[in-house]
Amino acid sequence: MGADTKSVAFLWGAFGGALPTIAKLASTYVAVPTTPLPAIGLLLGVVLWAVVGGGVALTNTNYETRQAIFAGIAAPAIIASLISGATNPPGAKVSLLDISAYAQQPTGTTDDGAQAIVISPQVQGGLPRTTSIPVTAEVKNGDQSKVIDLGDIKDLSTPTKFTLPANTMQVFISGQAVKPGSTQTNIDLSVRTAPSNDLLWALGGPRKFEIQSLQVSPAKQ
Repeated sequence: MGADTKSVAFLWGAFGGALPTIAKLASTYVAVPTTPLPAIGLLLGVVLWAVVGGGVALTNTNYETRQAIFAGIAAPAIIASLISGATNPPGAKVSLLDISAYAQQPTGTTDDGAQAIVISPQVQGGLPRTTSIPVTAEVKNGDQSKVIDLGDIKDLSTPTKFTLPANTMQVFISGQAVKPGSTQTNIDLSVRTAPSNDLLWALGGPRKFEIQSLQVSPAKQ
């Protein structure tokens, strides 16, 4: 076979290698049009799949177009299954866009008459796989005050409740101050996320998101 035939086979194999990721993108944006746009890492991933698909196509003894495309498609599918198995342990729940997460009961319990704060996240973008937003309280102690660590918000898919110590003056959610009421204070936590690196997603792994900004406000009645 001549060099021209090998070049054509490589190009068709490259097309086949990129095809699964392109198909996944198409199905994603048809199903959820509001999905955040791909990060630059996804483009690199598509190029890598194209190179892999083209290389596999060249290993065929027959450079026929259809076989070159099928060879290109097969290589990413095998490698993607290996990546997915390595990043998602058996029994783990992972959605197509990593937008769903296990629900978690709000933390903390409230005794009658005790102050409490309930933080309800509202996320724009995908849910991060791991979250740790610190919540602290400034507590009056005689003529002085001290800051007490209440814990972390670890789930952005459900409200989280914290019981406040006596004489709490204010609560800080990731450094943003909130004045608590006499009993329960409901707070909206607006969270904006963005893809952190879509290279792994392009290679068949789960899509990852990171928090870009947080905004705290009283809950809407």
